[in-house]
Amino acid sequence: MGTSINIVHKPNNIEHDIAAILAKRITQRSGSNAVGSPGDVSVFLEIENDGHPESYSIIDAPNDGIKIVGSDGRGLLYGVGKFLRTSSFDNGFVPSTWRGSSSPDCDIRGIYMAVHFNNFYEAAPADEVELYLQELALWGANSIAFHFPPQQFDGFNDPAAKCNIEKIRVLMQTAKRLGLDVGLIECPNIGFRNAPKEYYYQPFPDDLNKRGSLGTLLCPSIPESRKYLLKLWDGLTDEFLDIGLDFFVSWPYDEGGCGCDMCWPWGTKGFLDISKDVSGIVRSKFAGAKFILSTWLYDTPDAGEWEGLSRSMADDKWVDYIMADAHEDFPRYPLDHPVPGNLSLINFPEISMWGQGPWGGYGANPLPARFQRLWSQASDKLAGGFPYSEGIFEDINKVICLQLYWDKDRQADNIIREYISSQFSPGVVDKASEAIDILESNHCREQIGENSAKAWELIKEADDSLCGDIRNSWRWRIIYLRALIDYEMFKTGGRLCGSTLKNSFAELTDIYYAQEAFGVVHPPIVDE
Repeated sequence: MGTSINIVHKPNNIEHDIAAILAKRITQRSGSNAVGSPGDVSVFLEIENDGHPESYSIIDAPNDGIKIVGSDGRGLLYGVGKFLRTSSFDNGFVPSTWRGSSSPDCDIRGIYMAVHFNNFYEAAPADEVELYLQELALWGANSIAFHFPPQQFDGFNDPAAKCNIEKIRVLMQTAKRLGLDVGLIECPNIGFRNAPKEYYYQPFPDDLNKRGSLGTLLCPSIPESRKYLLKLWDGLTDEFLDIGLDFFVSWPYDEGGCGCDMCWPWGTKGFLDISKDVSGIVRSKFAGAKFILSTWLYDTPDAGEWEGLSRSMADDKWVDYIMADAHEDFPRYPLDHPVPGNLSLINFPEISMWGQGPWGGYGANPLPARFQRLWSQASDKLAGGFPYSEGIFEDINKVICLQLYWDKDRQADNIIREYISSQFSPGVVDKASEAIDILESNHCREQIGENSAKAWELIKEADDSLCGDIRNSWRWRIIYLRALIDYEMFKTGGRLCGSTLKNSFAELTDIYYAQEAFGVVHPPIVDE
């Protein structure tokens, strides 16, 4: 079909910005002229303020044109995302033939971008992280959460703290320009690393070794400690007054917790008390902001926390959403009982860390079968969620979650196929999707099977058919390198040695900007 496109939109800020996003991606992917000059195809962008919020339609327009209609600014953005994903870029630009309407099933389709530990979000150039955030929005994200880690700093005047806050601010401003909601995920009883020792917490039961403390935990039942903590959260929220927070998530464990008589059980006493005070700070500054209470690691082991939360919320509903999830299966309590306070329930999928360390050290970690299984456990009760992201190595997992939030009945394998087709090429869908299934089967490093050879062959064959720009893109390289690393590890019986693995790990480190990342970036290589 044609080699250029004319993007037509009304002269308002939202449509102008979305038109620029569409034009830039068409030009980058195909080299086609998409900057508003008359071309072979006209795409009309329009907002019609009716229908389901955040919905879109793609329909035919006169003279072989195409119209993307959003019920609001977000809907138009998501419609442009669908248009781009279903267009072809293999031989120039061929516009999408997809026609229809779509609206989201879940209210909250978030991503938690952890800006800490010198991971990609913290270490990469701001423009690259902003571009990535933009791409997540095109997949349907409507909320982006961030975290300021007080335990890493000596106070707000610490230069490193100022740098961290500034990075969060830049990303929040990017999200706001796209019309997305932004907020914070914070542990309400964590202090700066120089917090007075007399404010420190009392150890709490951690029989399963999952609730551990990694930072500076304080006891909110000590009056002076409580004043210290509330001053901290008052100061932090002040940093975003001009941007505006749309939500705040209060987090109970890892980080978090205190085992003193006044605070324990934490999830039903101390945590609720200090979280309620923090909610007052948030609501006093940001009209309409939602307050989300996480239950991460509640009753791990059992401490009566879920039941206590239910009793508390029956009498005093100061929370807007309950967040629940776990390292393994979804928690049973909210599945077997009404959600505390009959509030909306959202999840927190662990897309980065589960079952493989160092995180991202082996390349992409696609887990479509795992997330399909977990989604099936809880989807009928969920209103969305925030996958926990430590970087870009789990890009596929983010997309799976975002698209399941959009369409609860969609299947992960179908999402994978759309991902491959749109990010790489329709011609490699079968090979790459089969390889991704094999990569998931070899997720655990101790169980890499001989099928790793098959995955490597499939990826090499797909690689040979891709154009240079796609072949060299980070999304493809992290899949390519994962297949190569798995095959090398299978051949060596798991022994990490040789130049192939060394070079592969070095390339991943560069892709992630992980040269100064906290802890081990990749496994150590031994001499052959």
